[in-house]
Amino acid sequence: MRKRALLLPAALLLAASGCSGGGTAPPGTGPGASPSATSTTAVSQPPAESSPPTTAPSLPTDVSTSLNAIDALQEHTCAAGPDGQWTFKGTLVNSSDKAKKYTVAIAVTVGAAVQGHALITETVQAGKSAEVSAENFAKTTGQAGTCEPVVSVEDAS
Repeated sequence: MRKRALLLPAALLLAASGCSGGGTAPPGTGPGASPSATSTTAVSQPPAESSPPTTAPSLPTDVSTSLNAIDALQEHTCAAGPDGQWTFKGTLVNSSDKAKKYTVAIAVTVGAAVQGHALITETVQAGKSAEVSAENFAKTTGQAGTCEPVVSVEDAS
């Protein structure tokens, strides 16, 4: 009788806590589940990194454009006046046997901040040259700053 008296409170305690064995157990947690499947822990994993390409990227088939034609820009200057206004001047020289369209991009920076920029597009006939310029395209405090031109070229249409 003493054993029955101890079992009754234990059974009531299990029933009250929801572990009475009635109903269905969550998948992977029943008596037939393997030990490794009885509990799961959510683990945040970083996204899988993609593998680098196994083949070299294809090169453009259109070779009529060059994104690095700085050699065509000769005798160039880029400077700020006493008032901090920047002026750019240079000469584009087309030494090829075809007319070319040049694009000159100029930017003035102070540290990482762009203070101003200009874009000049000029078509130069074969064997000829052309003067290009941009006035007052940037303003800095005094003459502080760095001016960098970049030139691209393509066949003129």
